[in-house]
Parts: sequence; C-alpha cells; structure tokens
Amino acid sequence: MVSLERKVERAARKGAAFSAAAILAAVGLAFLTAASWLVLSELRSATFAATIIGIFYLGISAIALAIGLKKSDQPHRPTPPEQAISDLSPLQMIILGFVQGFEKGRQRNQKD
Repeated sequence: MVSLERKVERAARKGAAFSAAAILAAVGLAFLTAASWLVLSELRSATFAATIIGIFYLGISAIALAIGLKKSDQPHRPTPPEQAISDLSPLQMIILGFVQGFEKGRQRNQKD
C-alpha cells in the first residue's frame, strides 16, 4: 500500500509541476504578445501589429494541427492474443490473480 501512496504522490507532484509550467508559459506568451504588439504598433500601426501577430498564431496552430493529423508510417497491426499458460479461462485467471494479490497483501500486513 505504501508504494501505491508513493506513486500517487509522485503523480500529483508531476501534475502540479506540469500545471505550474503551463500557467507560467501562458503568462510568458501573453507578455511576449504584448511586447510584440508594442514594437509592431510603433513601427507601423495597430492594424499592422494585429495582422502580424494573428498570422503568427494562425501559422503555429496550423503546424500543431498538421502534427496532430499526421498518420504514422507504420500501419497498425493487431497483436495476436496471448495463449493461456494453463487450461484456465481468462475469467478464471483474473479471479486467480485477484485472490493471489489479496493473499500477498494480507501476508504483508501481517509482517508489518
């Protein structure tokens, strides 16, 4: 049970770090967009700045969409089902695994 708690704790920390990084990246992107707006509007006009920044974001989104829609070079091949080691049915193997795991947990609790 302790290892499960550690895995959950690690996953929570990883998720929190990822969320914090995403928020900080969004704030940084907002500041860079504002800075770009100020520079471009000083060089030409607000319309020019809006056009350039819009084209930039549209281009980035098109690249991300192309990457997301790209098909893999290798066709998906279904994996053959593994043959049972014994004469047990899949349901019997699941039940056996559950019972064995339950027994291991009981034995571990008795050691502690």
